[in-house]
Order: sequence, then structure tokens, then C-alpha cells
Amino acid sequence: MQNTKEREADMRDIIEEYAEKRAQMAVAKAEREIVIKLSCKGMSIEEIASILEITEAHVRELAEKRSA
Repeated sequence: MQNTKEREADMRDIIEEYAEKRAQMAVAKAEREIVIKLSCKGMSIEEIASILEITEAHVRELAEKRSA
């Protein structure tokens, strides 16, 4: 049986992992929304990739999710 300190450490790890996952999801959603808005404004994939400092392939992937 775990002692209280071990259970607290386990719970902290679980909470940190959850927070990291949620942060990653928020970043992905924001990137997708920005790509969609910039592409609707007529920006090219190359311009968007340069502004967001991500690859053109990633921009294309995010833009494709727009229609999904």
C-alpha cells in the first residue's frame, strides 16, 4: 500500500500530464484557427508557414482539417 506522499506524487504526475495534454490541444486548435483565417484572407501556404514558423506540410495538414 502506498503512503500518502507517494499517492500525492502520483496524483501530481497525473495532473501535470493532463495539463500538458490540454495545453497541446489548445495550441493545435489555435494553430488550426489561425491557418484557416489567414488562408481565407488569401495568404499562401508559404507565407502562413513563415509567419507561424511551422512547415508548409503542417500548414497543409491544418488547412485540410478545415474541410473535415
